[in-house]
Amino acid sequence: MNPQSETMHLLNRWLQGEEKGPSKEMTGSLLKEIASLGASLVGFADIREFAPWPRAISIALALDPAILKGVKNGPTPEYYKEYLRANSTLNEIARRTAQLLLRAGYGAEAFPATIGDSDQESEYERTLRAAFQHKTAATRAGLGFIGKSGLLITPDFGPAVRLVTVFTDLPFPTGQPILEGRCRGCRLCVEACPAGAIKGREWRAGMAREELLEAHACRREAKRLLKERVGADETVCGICVAICPYGQRVSTNPPIEKDS
Repeated sequence: MNPQSETMHLLNRWLQGEEKGPSKEMTGSLLKEIASLGASLVGFADIREFAPWPRAISIALALDPAILKGVKNGPTPEYYKEYLRANSTLNEIARRTAQLLLRAGYGAEAFPATIGDSDQESEYERTLRAAFQHKTAATRAGLGFIGKSGLLITPDFGPAVRLVTVFTDLPFPTGQPILEGRCRGCRLCVEACPAGAIKGREWRAGMAREELLEAHACRREAKRLLKERVGADETVCGICVAICPYGQRVSTNPPIEKDS
């Protein structure tokens, strides 16, 4: 039985009352299915506090570490292409995951990867906040913590990931939320930020973004750098991604581990 058929079989058994609730076997099968679509990390989160949906599947895709090596002084054409590739791949993974859940009879909605904001609505231009933060689902799923840079830091890839979220009403077991940062005394991103936007404070759950960084200053400098070096009018920099020590020890293709 292929991963998708196995997942559909297990989901349908629960929907038809043959299972008392989503089992570890079911969530493991769903993990395998999402991994087969190309995901690097997957976690399950309870997001009732933050969204109309009760559950979220947080999906991460690792960026190419070879490309990141050239980004420590600013964005490159290769990094920009990798950023776009990752977003496109994630959106397709999320779409297909949502379709799988919908076909099995559950509610599901794919929330797309955050883009570099060139075509965002005026409300985003004003606040630089998406309707839902992918990082919220990721930390609640136990995939990582928020670094001083404001980025999600994962044990497997550091901050070198892009994220997407699938909302659902399937009440699967969720991961252990991570509620505080683990940067400790490290200040590499603080010192490397060309905008001076990172304040150097350790993150904790519920902390206002403004306590961590000046988002508008970050955006202005990132847009300037990308326009100057690549010719694109979006907000993509990558310096704090490339310099983070958590990202220096990654392997190129570690296994997905989050199954609860």
